[in-house]
Amino acid sequence: MNFNHPFGSWSEAGQAPSIFGALPYPTDPEYSNLVTFYFTSFSPNILNCTVIGPQARVYYRIVTDNQMPGYTVIKNAEGKNVSLIEWQAHPMIEVRGLLSKQHVRTWLGLTADKRSRTMTVRGMQYTWAPRDKSINLYAGGHRGPTFLARITRANGAITLDMTQDAIQLGLLDPIVAAALLLQCGRNID
Repeated sequence: MNFNHPFGSWSEAGQAPSIFGALPYPTDPEYSNLVTFYFTSFSPNILNCTVIGPQARVYYRIVTDNQMPGYTVIKNAEGKNVSLIEWQAHPMIEVRGLLSKQHVRTWLGLTADKRSRTMTVRGMQYTWAPRDKSINLYAGGHRGPTFLARITRANGAITLDMTQDAIQLGLLDPIVAAALLLQCGRNID
């Protein structure tokens, strides 16, 4: 045993000491200060669920009525219809006050390389693209895209993280609708 070196016994044990958790972990500034929403209470899936936001407050209810199975409605906390999706061979979507009724494949169109989807809101184009284990929303072009939101799925839960900028741009309603469409498992083209 080496008594002159305070950590000498570590090397004699045959394995290096763990520094996991001992050093600060750099956070990606792209993901700092996010507002998180959870798609919860699946009944039996995302087409009938609740979206919970900060302070565990209900922000939306997503309802696919058995009496009208061809329609999914997204209602805000006050119970007002925010978005309507018509499930047909080529699904249609409407987001009240932002998006007139149109085909989902037009609003969330695949790019030519089929690696991402574009979304247009109020004349601005945004891009949904996979990154690691999430689907991220960006504003701007390929040269300098700005991160706005991400959808992640783990352990049966769906999480939507949004930047303050995305919320201030009034994108909460269309992003929730897009998250539903991107996670529902149905053909949206």
